[in-house]
Amino acid sequence: MEARAGGDESIGSAVLGGLGWIGGRALAGAFGLTARLRGTRALHAVGFCGTGRVTIEPGPRSGVVLLDEPGPHACDVRWSRATGLREGPDIEGLAVRLTGPAAGDVLLASTGTGVLTRHVLTVRGRWDHGPLTTLLPLETARGRLLLRVDPAGPVAGGGEPPSAYRLLVAAPGHPWHERGRLELTWTDSDCTRRHDPVGHAPMGTWTSPLWTALRQPSYAVSQQVRADPEEPSRG
Repeated sequence: MEARAGGDESIGSAVLGGLGWIGGRALAGAFGLTARLRGTRALHAVGFCGTGRVTIEPGPRSGVVLLDEPGPHACDVRWSRATGLREGPDIEGLAVRLTGPAAGDVLLASTGTGVLTRHVLTVRGRWDHGPLTTLLPLETARGRLLLRVDPAGPVAGGGEPPSAYRLLVAAPGHPWHERGRLELTWTDSDCTRRHDPVGHAPMGTWTSPLWTALRQPSYAVSQQVRADPEEPSRG
């Protein structure tokens, strides 16, 4: 029976791997075509860049440097809207590049916060800001982990993103726990920096093979087109 169970598990992994490979190349084709037509990033083409730092409250050891060390952890950040157009409702995004011992990239997007809705993208109005999560869990030595940030305090007018966020963590299907704070200083301009949460995950984390197969080809293809910070045309 054990041999049969092991065989079934291998077959299941192979099937998932094959689906990931097929899906990844389909997404890569779509993202690559969109990027070439726009002449810039396929998604999140327009935004704001800045710098920040993360401070962490003590908690159970996780093997994730960001959560195990109080910091401050320095980071570079970029806030953007998915379509790259400044008008109308859109999906909000925040890219964080941690530097130092916790080095790695984290991408967060506007989602719900419930057990299921934390995995579902949410559209917001032009000036609206709300919770953002990693959408998909990160793998760690102690299991899967989701990160979330919530705006903390008043938000400046004129479309500038929040200057502070509360940092929360949760295992899939479990309650959120507040663990720290992200403080940000924004510039009034965009930048061409790209982020890769698959190939450059924060220290102590990694992406599951299935999600890697789905996401990595899209990042590779998109990076073949320059990240022009100018707003793309509606056409």
